[in-house]
Parts: sequence; structure tokens; C-alpha cells
Amino acid sequence: MKNEYAAVFRLFVVACLILTITGCSPKQATSTGGQSTSVTPQGDDAIESAYMLPRMEKTTAESKNCSTCDVKPGDLPAFNKALMDVKVQRYTDGGTTKIEHKIAETFCDKEFFSTCDGLMIIQATDEKSDRVELRQEKNLGLTAPSIMRFQAKFENLPNASASKGVTLAQIHNDASGVGRPLLRVEYTGENELRVVVTDTYVKGAGTSTNDYMVTFKDGDELYCKLEMTGNDDEVRVFIKNMNTGKSKSKAYTVNSTWKQKDGDFYYKTGAYLQESGKSPRASYSMLQFNY
Repeated sequence: MKNEYAAVFRLFVVACLILTITGCSPKQATSTGGQSTSVTPQGDDAIESAYMLPRMEKTTAESKNCSTCDVKPGDLPAFNKALMDVKVQRYTDGGTTKIEHKIAETFCDKEFFSTCDGLMIIQATDEKSDRVELRQEKNLGLTAPSIMRFQAKFENLPNASASKGVTLAQIHNDASGVGRPLLRVEYTGENELRVVVTDTYVKGAGTSTNDYMVTFKDGDELYCKLEMTGNDDEVRVFIKNMNTGKSKSKAYTVNSTWKQKDGDFYYKTGAYLQESGKSPRASYSMLQFNY
């Protein structure tokens, strides 16, 4: 009997050693229908650190009067390549008046799209549905890997509503009949960033997954990566608050309804008001696309 106990004990010790050396853990199950799957943030943080820039000096991005076109956004090496793939969209008067500038790399306007001390500045107005966004001019598919990365400080954010605020980034689609984005990253008046994923492109239909990611207050700096992984039905998000150092990743399985519109996806980033009252300002230190 003692020999049997000894043998069992030895097996237990060996198993513990194997787990300690390999660091293995149970795999996360991938869910369907737009539901989220947690991803280890430490791994993504290590990968993305190669792309992150040092946190901005507080006085630079918070200088509200700093806006110039002596140097255009497209003149800055950090943005020239990415701006060749986007157009600048501006909506005012409650989202009813739209202006597009399709050659973003040569465009500048001190009022809403300019530079400040090496940063690219986006300045929105203060009515609900007003926005200034960089809209990618690509038709992307779920079966081909693609990524948008950016780092920006967001200021003058509305906080009157606990559930609404400002949309900062999206994976959208311009196929006929699409009435809302597949995925969006937004700031809410609860001083948090959340990811919203929809299970259908029809506005007002289906359900949405809402995942609160990290705390985020007015004036904080965001590093964000949106990714279509190329695995046909998976999109991923990585978010880091550069002020607090807190980060989080999520992976999502795209609902089959969205696959009817595959091949027409694109990325967007900027400031899109969901609530009136303030005029958000975004100061970008980096914007990249990878296809």
C-alpha cells in the first residue's frame, strides 16, 4: 500500500512540474453569434508594445488653440502612408451637413483637420451625430488579414449620458442595406471604453454585445488595434489606456448575417458624437493600416 501511495505521489509531482514548465492552461471556447471570447491581454500587450509610442506630453495635446496648416497632416511621416488610404469626412448641423475630402494626404483645415507640434488633430463640433472621421477607402474581406492601429489623446468628451458618448473607431461596411457598423469602440459618460458588436447589419434589428474594456476619462490617451484576422469569421480588439497602463483584448465571432456583406468592410477612426454638449478633440501620434 505504501508503494502505491508513493507511486501516486510521484505522478502528482511530475504533473505539477509539467504544468509549471509549460504554463499551459485550458483553451477558451470560441462562442458564436457575435458573443465575445476573452483573450489573454498580457500576450497582446507584449506584441503591441513594439508599435506604441511614448505617452504624449500633457501640455501639447491639451493646448486647445494649437492648430496649424503650415505643416499638413500628410506632411508628417507618421501619417502620410495611412492618409493615402482614407478620406476625411465631416458632418455638422446634427449630422445633416456632410463634407468629404477624398485626398486626405494633401488636405488641411485649421478648423477641423490640422496639425500641432507633430500631432494630427481632429476637432469635432458639439451636436449629436456631428463627427469628423478618417474613413478608409478599401473594400476588405473577413478571409484576408487586415489591421488598423492608432494612438491618440481624446479631450473635451461629453459625459452627460452614462450609456452614450463618442465613437472613436469602427469596423464598418458600405454594401447596400448596411445601416450600422459591425464593431465600434466608444467612450461613455461612465468614464469607460466599451466595444459594441452587432449580429446583423440591419439598423434596429438583432442584438448587440457590449463589453466594457478599460476605464477612460477625458484627456486620457488611447492605443487601439482593430483586426480582421483572416479566419473568415473572427475580429479582434486590443485597447490600452496609456495613462493608467491598463489593457484588454477581446475576440469576436462574426455572425453569419454579416457574411452576406463580406468584401465591403473598412476601418474608421475619429470623433463621432452620440451625445450633444461638447466638442471633442483628438490628437493622434500614430495611425497605421496593414493589409
